[in-house]
Amino acid sequence: MKILDNKKDFYDYVVGEYGIDNLVVFDRREAVVIKTDVEPEMYKDYLFSTIKGDKDIYPKEEISYFFGSRRKVKMGTYYGFALKTGRHFYHFLIERHLIDDATVSIDIQLIKEEDNDILYPDLTLAILPYRVNQYPPHRHFLHRSDIYKDQIINLPILKDTFIPKCVPAKDVFLNIYSYLSSKKEIKFEDKRNDIMKLESAGFDKIESFRNIK
Repeated sequence: MKILDNKKDFYDYVVGEYGIDNLVVFDRREAVVIKTDVEPEMYKDYLFSTIKGDKDIYPKEEISYFFGSRRKVKMGTYYGFALKTGRHFYHFLIERHLIDDATVSIDIQLIKEEDNDILYPDLTLAILPYRVNQYPPHRHFLHRSDIYKDQIINLPILKDTFIPKCVPAKDVFLNIYSYLSSKKEIKFEDKRNDIMKLESAGFDKIESFRNIK
């Protein structure tokens, strides 16, 4: 696969292992660099930012059950998103809570992987933020109605996020390569000679081309 971009990402080195296939091109020139040192404003910002935002407040102590035991815990705020790499999806759950007035604690879980040919098939690589309505979150099929479509990050540069620690670079590369290869139209090359083409059209090469004097 050939990658077109002037910005590097964590899986680009895999090209060196598999070589450049000029017939399969991943155009990433409009890629968006994800920053972690910005104050979050929108839902998608809370997925990666390490800075305190307006939604980061001290949660009240709640009585919850963990492994059958009843205890008081401070529940954080949960955010969810899917990383789309070709037709393969990685589902992440992020919990944010405050340690003190300024320090944010971020807990990350990769909760599910799945293949999906229906959800946003026009996107090759994207972050799809979605609402988390309950905890533990439902782990069923993700619907379009769950996704904040106005906050989708198309062609994200992921190298400075936590994703390289959770998802193998080779898997991301191969997922994208396989996806783009399957979408590419392969031109059929007819290698038959003229006689073979005429025979397939119903001509007899002996009778039809006999010299008539």
